[in-house]
Amino acid sequence: MSALPPLDLRRVRERFNRAATNYDRHAAVQHEIGRRLDERFDWLKLDPARILDLGAGTGQMVRAMRDRYPQAEVIGLDLAENMLQQLPRRHWWSRRRMGVVADMHALPFTGGSMDVVVSNFAVQWSDRPLDLFAEVARVLVSTAPFVFTTLGPDSLIELRRAWAEVDPSPHVHPFLDMHDLGDALVGAMLADPVMDRETVTVTYPTVEALLDDLRGVGVGNVQADRTKGMTGARAWRRFRDALAAQAIDGRIPLTYEIVHGLAWGTGVSPMPQEVYGSVD
Repeated sequence: MSALPPLDLRRVRERFNRAATNYDRHAAVQHEIGRRLDERFDWLKLDPARILDLGAGTGQMVRAMRDRYPQAEVIGLDLAENMLQQLPRRHWWSRRRMGVVADMHALPFTGGSMDVVVSNFAVQWSDRPLDLFAEVARVLVSTAPFVFTTLGPDSLIELRRAWAEVDPSPHVHPFLDMHDLGDALVGAMLADPVMDRETVTVTYPTVEALLDDLRGVGVGNVQADRTKGMTGARAWRRFRDALAAQAIDGRIPLTYEIVHGLAWGTGVSPMPQEVYGSVD
């Protein structure tokens, strides 16, 4: 499996905390893919008692899982606490929300405590997918599904092309292809992975509209080895010009390669089945 550059998780958390209030206004792609992810549960015959939404953000999948499985306890986990402030409350009379602030590489749940793990647009924020999937395997009961979406390597290709004309240093995080993700699922002792992909292209009238949506959903250069400091005005102008030059019929495209994954818990994991804590 290809190695990924390390991410600065502190910066990831900061960006998503800043984006939380207006995230949904910019997240049309994330919401549409979340809707398609929810539809995939039509194929699964489940009666779960406990569901974990990994990288819950503002709670789209928490709400979808609550609507689909009203008897289940649905827990949203995210690194950014401000995101979780948007989650629905546990009960209409309760002030408590169904959110847990934690790193998805160290889930604060006992082994075998989840009947479903679902995740929409979060796996790409892991620079250690094998460790992440091992944690999912640890918390899943045997034969329970892990259903997720993430980004493939052709995502944001327009940004990569534009930056390549300006600066050779990395500006866009690389993403694993679905074959590497499938290998990581198997390596984490999850069973029978099924992977598929689709391409979604969004177009924008201006460069600023495109960048505004990306900023609004927390996207930015969060690689730990990124060049520190501000991008110079000249380089930034050249990048914007290179992005604008990719317009087709007056609109600027932005490509998302969406990877869909499904795998099953086996009751075993590379991670020790120790108690990391529990959520009441």
